[in-house]
Amino acid sequence: MTRIQKLHAKAEAFEETEGERLAFSLFYGLAIALLLFASFFDQSVSRVVMDRQSIVGAFFQKYGVFGPNIVLFASFQIVAWASFFSKRGLIQRLALTTVFLLLATNQVLLSLKGYFAYTLARILNGEGRQVGDPELGQWLVGLALSLALSACFYFYLKNRREEDRQYLLKAALYGIALVFIVSLLIGDLKLHWGRYRPFQMDATMSQFTPWYHPNGANGHYSFPSGHTTSGWLMTYLPFLLPRSWRKSQRILLIVTVTLAIVIALSRVRYGAHWLSDVTGASLIVFSMILLVSRLLPAHFVEEKG
Repeated sequence: MTRIQKLHAKAEAFEETEGERLAFSLFYGLAIALLLFASFFDQSVSRVVMDRQSIVGAFFQKYGVFGPNIVLFASFQIVAWASFFSKRGLIQRLALTTVFLLLATNQVLLSLKGYFAYTLARILNGEGRQVGDPELGQWLVGLALSLALSACFYFYLKNRREEDRQYLLKAALYGIALVFIVSLLIGDLKLHWGRYRPFQMDATMSQFTPWYHPNGANGHYSFPSGHTTSGWLMTYLPFLLPRSWRKSQRILLIVTVTLAIVIALSRVRYGAHWLSDVTGASLIVFSMILLVSRLLPAHFVEEKG
């Protein structure tokens, strides 16, 4: 049997675990119920819970956007070091490793841009003012952080069996594709739906339209929620762990799902999104991750076998 035939056989034999069936049923049941509820009560929910002074809402408004960067950084690092430890020619290995390490470093620099000075100002004086010229500090912190994390990923891949490296490489490539496809899909929906955000409403909410009513491109981007998309993308991270690390997969899954839910709820609380915006984004992104998990194929948390 060829390697491709073995992969096809593995994919065909892949089945959901009992825990996954229960979790997926609960997720889709709750999400669809919330979307139906929001079809009638979006305005009521926002009127009751919206608080533009919410500390949690303001925090995630600023820091809840890094999901794509985190997944891409980890994926680029895995591709870089998996290439380095592969059996390719030396020049090819070094070229691939260098390119993907640069891509990973760029994700760190992108994440710090606009946030480094803001965070520094908050730490030093508790206000959102800029503190001096942050460019040099931003670059130094970004490069130092990239070097430290690259060393961690080097040993992470170095100490893996070849079988694990091949799986991680595949999962990383799929992760890169996932981020770009989801970002394109959500971006297009936001652009063409043209939905006003709750805080943009007048006293009578005359600009309100239900989630199932696209308005066309008009400069408003409420549906679906980008921050919620960012949060749910991080639930792909457990797939970037070796399949034998079951405890780590479980812990990381719990942490990322909790974070995704908190980010989604904070967007409604902050008045940046309607309940249907965050529910729609949750359904889309989780479904895309579920599809990728079947292509790998891998479970969110592997069973003992």
